[in-house]
Amino acid sequence: MVSMERERLDLLISKARLAGAAKVFVQAPEGLKTQLQEIGSALEKAGISAVLSCEPCYGACDMRDAEARRLGCELLLHIGHAGFGQMAAKPALPVIYEECPLEADPSNALGAGMKALEGFRRIGLATTAQYLYMLDSVKRLLESKGKLILIGNGSANGRAKYPGQVLGCDYAAATSIEGRVDAFLFIGTGRFHALGLAAAVGKPVLFLDLENNTLEDMSSEKERQERIRFASIEKAKGCKNFGILVSTKTGQANFKAAEAAKAKLESKGKSAWLLAMDAIAPEKLLGLKLDCLVNCACPRLAEDAAQFRKPVIRPEDVERL
Repeated sequence: MVSMERERLDLLISKARLAGAAKVFVQAPEGLKTQLQEIGSALEKAGISAVLSCEPCYGACDMRDAEARRLGCELLLHIGHAGFGQMAAKPALPVIYEECPLEADPSNALGAGMKALEGFRRIGLATTAQYLYMLDSVKRLLESKGKLILIGNGSANGRAKYPGQVLGCDYAAATSIEGRVDAFLFIGTGRFHALGLAAAVGKPVLFLDLENNTLEDMSSEKERQERIRFASIEKAKGCKNFGILVSTKTGQANFKAAEAAKAKLESKGKSAWLLAMDAIAPEKLLGLKLDCLVNCACPRLAEDAAQFRKPVIRPEDVERL
């Protein structure tokens, strides 16, 4: 079991005590679930009852606050993600975010990949909450190579909380500086955010993969995803029955966009239904006669679109039908 540093664990207990909570609900993403028992035991030893969530957790948008409240909890400990800068829906109970930075060394991959950055002088940096601490050191390293480095602040009304931070649903930290850079360098693991960034900006995006120690240009993958998207739109033009996917997760409930998509589809002579569920999954749609899906939930659903075996389009794509 991966252990949480004693100092950080003690600080977490102090925060829970300060909140005056007698019972605490603890949730973490899959990669950090190995710490749940340690956190739960520490809370219990401190005289605080702990309930450990075993449901998947995909971000600050995926808080189990309503469940926690139903179980009589007075505080939610959300492990592994930064809180949102702005959130439309207020949580049902107080939340403490423990961001859990992940250790990694970018120098090897960056050193080996400097050739890929040769054609770009002005570079914008972006990352996720787990690697924000790394931005300054990467900035200094690149500046020592003669690069001009920018880190965007994002939107005052956006979800991303920190400069340089991007989310699957908020790339404003990058788009805010797009006109001042030649390319972007995304630092992280997994291709979801790197590809999302590439889709959000019109400049080249290079992905510094901390897991595989590689530096990858996302241009070809961006083009491939765009071809898939436009093919889905073309298929959707011939569809009659549309399911509009809406998540009931606290930070993913985009019901206004779903209702607008429904109205637009019906104005085009299509039949449309609002489909609400917590986690979006193909098996939950069995028995429904649908030709096409409109994703008004998490953008990450695009990674699993093939599993639905029908076109999956974005709300803004409805205008193109």
